[in-house]
Amino acid sequence: MLTNKLPPLDVTRLQQIIATLTSHRLGKYLRTTHNDQRQALRLYAINAKISAAFLVDLHYLEIALRNKFDVELTAGFNSPQWYLDARFISFLDQRGQDILRKAQRDAAKGQSRGQPVPAGKVIAELMFGFWLNLTDPSLEHSLWVPYLHKAFLPRTPPRRSALNNSLEKLRQLRNRVAHHEPIFHMDLLGTHKILQDALSLLCPATARVMSETSLVKQEVIAMSRFRNRRKF
Repeated sequence: MLTNKLPPLDVTRLQQIIATLTSHRLGKYLRTTHNDQRQALRLYAINAKISAAFLVDLHYLEIALRNKFDVELTAGFNSPQWYLDARFISFLDQRGQDILRKAQRDAAKGQSRGQPVPAGKVIAELMFGFWLNLTDPSLEHSLWVPYLHKAFLPRTPPRRSALNNSLEKLRQLRNRVAHHEPIFHMDLLGTHKILQDALSLLCPATARVMSETSLVKQEVIAMSRFRNRRKF
């Protein structure tokens, strides 16, 4: 049975774990638990479980966003290799262009010399931040209006600015999770709703699968009970 309880730890083992994870990494947990090392470690483990649950749910949005945008860019630039189109590249800033080049290099690894790199491999190498940046204000008239808003049809497309704001909040959460940082202090259920709403705009059916299989709410509720019982 899954549990948020720690195994029995004597003082020596507890200190070994603290030394391994480091007091610096555990700092926020220690401050929250009034320097109770055992409870800080337990909160750390709970935070890790919530992060893992969020990572599962975030992957649905990341894949849906890139696949939907890829479809529209393929149609708009009349090629599955739209990322090679000079006009598309000209819309991007230097950082965006660098990300594109790196994705192509990474996708080509393992390919035989002279063998074309499948477009799907390049698309898969483009991280969440790249797709978020395609909703930037500077690209509203060059990419959003002519192409990307169509990713939400036949439903009413969101305002680009609202979508950009939601995706930025989710990017920040994703980065914290990916770097194993504390998220227990954040509005996790509110952020999960932002995730649910964004995915629903892209594909309601996929959003339902995410919602009905998600462990985020379960883990957040368990954490809240743990903190409330100990009054921190």
